[in-house]
Amino acid sequence: MAKTSLSTAFITAKPKIRPGVTTDATLSHVSGILGYAAFFLLAAVAIWGMLMSTHLLDRQVRRQTLYGGHMMLTVLALASAVMHAQVQFFRHDVYFTEAKIWLPWIGGAPTSISMGILGAELVVAVAASIWFQHRMNYRRWARFHWLSYPGFILIAAHVGVSTREQHFSILVAAMAAILFVALILAIMRLLSPVMKQDQPDQWFDVVEEFENGIYRR
Repeated sequence: MAKTSLSTAFITAKPKIRPGVTTDATLSHVSGILGYAAFFLLAAVAIWGMLMSTHLLDRQVRRQTLYGGHMMLTVLALASAVMHAQVQFFRHDVYFTEAKIWLPWIGGAPTSISMGILGAELVVAVAASIWFQHRMNYRRWARFHWLSYPGFILIAAHVGVSTREQHFSILVAAMAAILFVALILAIMRLLSPVMKQDQPDQWFDVVEEFENGIYRR
């Protein structure tokens, strides 16, 4: 009976590496590069968004340009984050299923990875909400948009815990510096008069729509 249970457990247990492949860690390094790119791009998105909300750049840059830059950085950041996650499926040195990649905790990923999964999914949900902004008033959309900040914090925690590059002092210093800048701008945003007024941004929707024969903004 004991032999049967042991053999059954051995058959059903997931291997640590994919059968028939080597333990080559090349894809691990590729995934790491994509992960750092996603982190710094997401930090740039957060900083850019806070600069927009505090109106510090309004005299230097047109509002439409600021929104366009914010969206461009968001697309690049999300693309890097998704590639960083999906590359894990093809790694040879560890065994990742799609559930482990996309389902935090319940998919089998440890906490250090699950934090990054949940953070990325929050950011993706906020980015996708732009398609529904016409069905939501400005305040609801803006409050939902705040979920991007805990998402970014979870991603930063994931990077800090999971990184294998602690010996690269320049990389660690750059991460610490950009997090410090983001923290200062977050405090400025909370103290900003614009934030206290909680009024819609006149450039929130720069696309004109035609309804009932009348153009409106």
